[in-house]
Amino acid sequence: MLISFSEPSTLIGAAAIILQICLAVGVILRVMLTRHPPGSSFAWILITVILPYVGFILYLFFGEKTVGRWHARKLRQAQRKRHKIFRHIAHSEAKAPLNYRPISKLATRLGKFPLTDDSSLRLLDDTDETLTRLVSDINAAKESIVMEFYIWDVGGKADDVSAALIRAARRGVQCYVIVDDIGSSRFIKSEWFPMFQHEGIHIERALPVSLFSAIFARADIRLHRKIVVIDYRIAYSGSLNLADPHFFKKDSHLGQWVDAMVRAKGEIVSSLYHLIMFDWLVLTNSEKPFPSFPDRPLFYDEQDRATVSIVPSGPGTTEEANQRIILEVIHCAKKSIEIVTPYFVPGESLALALQNAAQKGVQVKIILPKKTDSPLVTYASRRYFEDLLRSGVRIKEYESGMLHTKALVIDGDLSLFGTVNMDNRSMHINYELMLLVFDREFGQKVQKMMTNYEATSSDIRLSEWHKRSLWERTKEGASFLVSPLL
Repeated sequence: MLISFSEPSTLIGAAAIILQICLAVGVILRVMLTRHPPGSSFAWILITVILPYVGFILYLFFGEKTVGRWHARKLRQAQRKRHKIFRHIAHSEAKAPLNYRPISKLATRLGKFPLTDDSSLRLLDDTDETLTRLVSDINAAKESIVMEFYIWDVGGKADDVSAALIRAARRGVQCYVIVDDIGSSRFIKSEWFPMFQHEGIHIERALPVSLFSAIFARADIRLHRKIVVIDYRIAYSGSLNLADPHFFKKDSHLGQWVDAMVRAKGEIVSSLYHLIMFDWLVLTNSEKPFPSFPDRPLFYDEQDRATVSIVPSGPGTTEEANQRIILEVIHCAKKSIEIVTPYFVPGESLALALQNAAQKGVQVKIILPKKTDSPLVTYASRRYFEDLLRSGVRIKEYESGMLHTKALVIDGDLSLFGTVNMDNRSMHINYELMLLVFDREFGQKVQKMMTNYEATSSDIRLSEWHKRSLWERTKEGASFLVSPLL
C-alpha cells in the first residue's frame, strides 16, 4: 500500500531532513563568512556534514573565539588601564642582542609589556624542590601573595601550599588567588575552597562556566597561565600547575608529570603582577578591587641576571602572538632549535618552518612524551612525524613519565619558556604566557635540562616509523582531520 506524504511519520521525517540540511548549510555559510584557518574550516564542515545536529551544537558552543560581550567590554577597559600603567612605570631601556632586536620589538608590540635587563631568572626543574621553595617563600611573606593557576589540585605538597597560604592570611598577608573554573574543578569542590574564603583569602574562579554563560561565550576558553607573586619581589612562572606529581592523575598510568618553573626577581615581577591584575579584572566576576603594585625599587640576583619580557596571549588580545613569535624565532635560527612540549599539533605553518630550518642545516630536535593524557592529540601529533623526519628533524619520545615542560631554545641564546604548547589550543584559544629570554646562560641551563630528558628518551627513526600498522596510520589520519579543533 502506498504511503501518503501527509501521514505524520512522513512529515516528521521530511522536516528532520530539511532541518538537517538547514543546519549544515547554516554552519557552512557561517564558517565561510568567518575568518577561520582553512584546516579549521574544513574540520567544522566535515563534522557538520557527517553529524548535522551534533556538528551544529558543537559549532554553536565552540566554533568561534568569543569570550562574551561582558568579558569583552571588561577586557577593553583593562587593556586601556594596563597601557596607562606601563606608560608611566619606570623600567630600564633594555635592548636585546643586535641580531634579535626585531624579535624583541615584535614581542613588545604583541605582548604590550616592556623588555627589561634588570631581572633575574633561576630555573627550577625539580617539582618537589619547586613546591618546597614555594612553601618557604609563602611562609616568609609579609605583605602580599597573588597567585593564578589553571589547575590547583589537592593532595601531597599541593596541600602544603594551601596550608601555607592560610597561615599567611592569618598573619595579615593580603592573599588573592585565581583558579580556572574547569581546570581546578576538583579543588573548587573540595573543602579547601570554602576554607580559603573563610580565612579571608580572596579567591575567584576564572571564566566561570554555566549554562547561561555557555550560550554567549565559548566554554572551552581557559586560563592556562601559572603565576605566583610574593611581596612584590619574588615571582614564579612556568609549566607547573599547583599539583604534586606523586598524587596528580596517578590512575592515568602515565607516570609522574615532569615540569619546570622559573623563580624570578626584579622588574619582571612587576610585569607578572600586572598580568594577574589584568586577569582578575577581565576573567573573573569579582567586584573586589585588586591592590596596585607599589612604587618601590625592585632588586634581582646578579648571578641570574637576564634580559627578558613576558608575552601573554588569549582571545581579545593580540591575535596569535604565540604563533607569530615562535615562527619568527624559528626563522632566525642559525645553528640549533631545541623544543620540548607535551602536546605537538603544530599546524602546517609551524611544521613547514621546522622542516625548512632542518633543510637549511639547522639542527632541529623535538622531545615529546611517549604517552599523553590525550590520545587524540597523541595520534594527531604523529601525523606530522614522517615529513619532519624526512627533512632531518630529530624526534625523541620521553619514556619516564608525562613530560609537561614547554620550552624552546634557539642557538643556545634565545629561550621561550612558559605555558604554551605547540598546538591549536595554546596558539589560538587559551590565555597563555611565554617568557622571552635573551640570555645564553639561561639558555644553557634549559639545554642541560633537555639533555636530562633525552637520557630517558628514545629516537624515532624513519625506517622504523614506516613499519607501523595500518590501524595506527588510520587512527593518526582520523585524529589529524579534527586536529584544528583540538
